Amino acid sequence: MKSRLALHTTSGELGIGLTDSRGENILKCWDLGRDLGKYLHEKLIEFIHPINWQDIQFIAVAKGPGSFTSTRIGVVTAKTLAQQLNIPLYGISTLEIFAWEEIKKSKEEFILVEMKANQKEVYRGIYQYKSPKNLTNIAIDKIINNELWTKELNEYQTKFDGNCKLVITPDKLGFTALSLLELATVRYEQEKLNNVFSSWKTLTPFYQ
Repeated sequence: MKSRLALHTTSGELGIGLTDSRGENILKCWDLGRDLGKYLHEKLIEFIHPINWQDIQFIAVAKGPGSFTSTRIGVVTAKTLAQQLNIPLYGISTLEIFAWEEIKKSKEEFILVEMKANQKEVYRGIYQYKSPKNLTNIAIDKIINNELWTKELNEYQTKFDGNCKLVITPDKLGFTALSLLELATVRYEQEKLNNVFSSWKTLTPFYQ
């Protein structure tokens, strides 16, 4: 079995997830803050040792929303590696990753994810859990002002008849790197059926 790698940098806390050749999942986090760009490559090389780059099957990266600089560093690093290694790259929403993290705990059918953008706005994502291999984004992730979000939130809670959970992301999200890896693994296995895989060329980060 080849190894699989996930990078989560959107919050300044570097989270790296790895499925090794034995199929074991490994996670490590570093709270690097403004030094993330300075130490990312050093931590990454240390973490994957003794695995060779050529042994990596695909890479997953949190594509945002989040810190502009930290997200950009992670996305650029992942795209560069995927291009050089000629392997699939999966960019997955920070909101979707956190939704998956919470679903594993609560098993709610609908997860409403909120992430603070600034004093007047939040990022929000609405997800439906259908099966261990099917988490569906039923309303596109977007940034929305607080008043509209409150109204929208009430509407969704009524629509879902209470079968939902509102979750608010913490300031540090590197710890969700294994959830990122799990979501990417599902996509990889689905794409393998058609032998057509996601490319670094099509990854667009969510910087808004």
